[in-house]
Amino acid sequence: MNDAPHVDSRVLVAGAGIGGLCLAQGLRRAGVGVTVFEADPSSACRGQGYRITLKSAGVQALRSCLPPELYALCLATSIRPATTMTFTDERLTPRFGKPIPALPPEEHLGVNRLTLREILLSGLGGDVRFGAAFESFDRTADGRVLARFADGSTATGDLLVGADGTGSAVRRIIAPHAELEDLGGFVYGRTTITPDLLAWLPEVLLDSFNRVTGPAGAMSVATCRRHTPAAGPGLTDIPDYLAWTVDGWPDGPPTGARPEELHRLAAEMVGGWHPAVRRVVAEADVAATFAVRLRSALPFPPWRAPGVTLLGDAAHTMSPGRGEGANIALKDAALLAAEITAAGPGGLAAAVARYEREMFAYAFEAVAASRDHPFAPRRR
Repeated sequence: MNDAPHVDSRVLVAGAGIGGLCLAQGLRRAGVGVTVFEADPSSACRGQGYRITLKSAGVQALRSCLPPELYALCLATSIRPATTMTFTDERLTPRFGKPIPALPPEEHLGVNRLTLREILLSGLGGDVRFGAAFESFDRTADGRVLARFADGSTATGDLLVGADGTGSAVRRIIAPHAELEDLGGFVYGRTTITPDLLAWLPEVLLDSFNRVTGPAGAMSVATCRRHTPAAGPGLTDIPDYLAWTVDGWPDGPPTGARPEELHRLAAEMVGGWHPAVRRVVAEADVAATFAVRLRSALPFPPWRAPGVTLLGDAAHTMSPGRGEGANIALKDAALLAAEITAAGPGGLAAAVARYEREMFAYAFEAVAASRDHPFAPRRR
């Protein structure tokens, strides 16, 4: 006898990334029953990455899906925008530079990934089930979807949304023909900002969108300083920091490498560069260093799976070349929430079909632009 819990909810979301949680907030705000299932055992079991830059589409998605007080919290905990765009060589000799015009937060908003995820989790409570990795689904006799999870639990809903990321288990079932292009990878690190660091850090690396290119690799440094020093209530207090990436390995950094090895590889890549660049890496939090594989979805025919759809990276993972991945995932969430909310009795299938048609058009345009026309071309 299986004593694992069963959930009945109109919408089932597999994956508690920012897209899935934004969808859940939008549906909950509209009074639509929704439950999110996440493979991680808790919201704090692993790092969530660092800075995300939200553009107009992403910000407006948050505004439409979140209760006003949570949207206000996103603004209050945001990160100062970059003021310049600068490209230099490894000695920090400028090759190109220009000021970045100030934009209102509704058009350009920097946020910390962990902070945003904690805000998106706010108020969802028991509507998020951790430790429940999606495995499979079946159809019920009345045409609904029965989802099964690795912890033995099941759930029945009118719609299953795969928001479970680049390695989506939902996509493997409904779109086995979908393929991903491997674009290599980079090492990601974090260096805490202290008064001492600000005393020696060159202006070209502070509050800028920058790219430092050397003989064999490249590095970018993003400044993550909040507008106000205090985090919102219930949020993790995160000190200001520099988030940096180093790339240049033809096949990306080694798979499975420990943080210590990745940090060493990054330090070796920038060896001989400007002392400030080397110092940013040397003073990093070694344990917070990790590798990211870059993958880009290849165009594929739409799936045919009534009662099941995809959102965000599960549908259209893309390189970070234009900073669009999170924005498109949030746009997906807002669009799908709006279509579901507006659907009348018996209109859910048509609502999902409208979402998929529109999503496929704008999302794969963004995938191609991110791959083929990045703001800062990567070394291959």
